[in-house]
Amino acid sequence: MAVAGRALTVSNLGKLYWPEHGITKAELVEYYTRMAPYLLPHLRGRPLVLTRYPDGIHGKRFYHKDAPEGTPDWIPTWPTAAEDGRALNFLVVEEPAALTYVANLGAIELHPWLSRCASPDFPDWAVIDLDPAEETTFQDVLMLARLVRQILDAVGVVGFPKLSGATGIHIFCPCTPGHTYRETAAFCEAVGRLLLKVYPEKVTLERVMARRTGKVYVDYLQNRRGQTITAVYGVRPLPGAPVSFPVTWDELEKEPPRHNIRTIWGRLEQVGDLFAPVLTVQQDLRAPTQVLLGMLQQTASIRPNG
Repeated sequence: MAVAGRALTVSNLGKLYWPEHGITKAELVEYYTRMAPYLLPHLRGRPLVLTRYPDGIHGKRFYHKDAPEGTPDWIPTWPTAAEDGRALNFLVVEEPAALTYVANLGAIELHPWLSRCASPDFPDWAVIDLDPAEETTFQDVLMLARLVRQILDAVGVVGFPKLSGATGIHIFCPCTPGHTYRETAAFCEAVGRLLLKVYPEKVTLERVMARRTGKVYVDYLQNRRGQTITAVYGVRPLPGAPVSFPVTWDELEKEPPRHNIRTIWGRLEQVGDLFAPVLTVQQDLRAPTQVLLGMLQQTASIRPNG
């Protein structure tokens, strides 16, 4: 297969990855190859973790941090040490053929770091992750996303929401260079604690999954070195091959659209990459964090509505 000047060997293209929907490995490879202009800007320079499903979504899966044996020498890797001291070489996907290569590995999910290889301790974004537990609905998640919008507006921070492709919503808040993970986590924790204060019926910061039933978990601890989040435009190993993609705040005021690897193209033709600003917007989150902490000491004026 020829991709942007590279020649790659691809295999088992007829294998059904989403058998109920007739979606083959070939369609996954084609999707990621075609998505390169939109996806690559959000992957370049970042360590990448893969979740591989070589036999499709109903087969075994494995989480892959280390570059696999046989990785072409034209795909850069980033060497670092794991928490247990093991040497790791993360893939760094920076060109269309590299996307084709990882898709051919059976990588359905792509998980980039929030920071870059050149500055691994300094994230580019704070991410507010709204993750519903059992006995919650997507309407609960939407309600909380609307509250997050109010909170961000109140402290002058711009956030960019995207659907996770599953049941949650991720809200990216770009920050100026030099923020530490401790600082971005503090910002997201302050947002989460304010949500908990104004809507305790539906919000939890509880780490133990069994204690989250009926509530939406605000996972501020995603903001740590080495943690990852589903890539924008990444495919999810769920029925119908849904895609994680950006939405507008106005779309979250009602039921937002859903898209999969077959339907996302019309939206991109219509609106382009709504997530492009997360790569250029810069804002200091330290002062807003202090404002949020002050709001926690007062009677909150923010309330759920609609």
